[in-house]
Amino acid sequence: MADASKQVDILVLDDDVDLLSSVADLLADCGYRVKAFADADSAIDFAMGQSFAVGLFDYRLGSLKNGLDVVEKMQALGCKSVYVMITADVEQATQMRAIHLKLFEFMRKPVQPDKLLETVQRALDHAHRAAA
Repeated sequence: MADASKQVDILVLDDDVDLLSSVADLLADCGYRVKAFADADSAIDFAMGQSFAVGLFDYRLGSLKNGLDVVEKMQALGCKSVYVMITADVEQATQMRAIHLKLFEFMRKPVQPDKLLETVQRALDHAHRAAA
């Protein structure tokens, strides 16, 4: 079993530092153990040595990788986490790829805080049931 000090409830990834901070603060204020990253490579590096139940990722990351690329990489590394994608992207190909990667939820921006919290809690509940 993983060391409890290395377990995180939610890994948040968004290249918009202000939005990243506000989402991470909201989740932490609700009692979740949160780790936040502004770049994809740091999030992937973290995932190689830590465990987290839910990945809450922005789709557009301002780099060569998007949120779905990160999910795909983490799944290839063996991460059994549940993923929620937040995006303003409406392309059908993006939605189909999200389905193929078995994302828990694909949320459209802007997301209201109460809807975000409800979705995160459902994803966390799902992750705990899957791990049992």
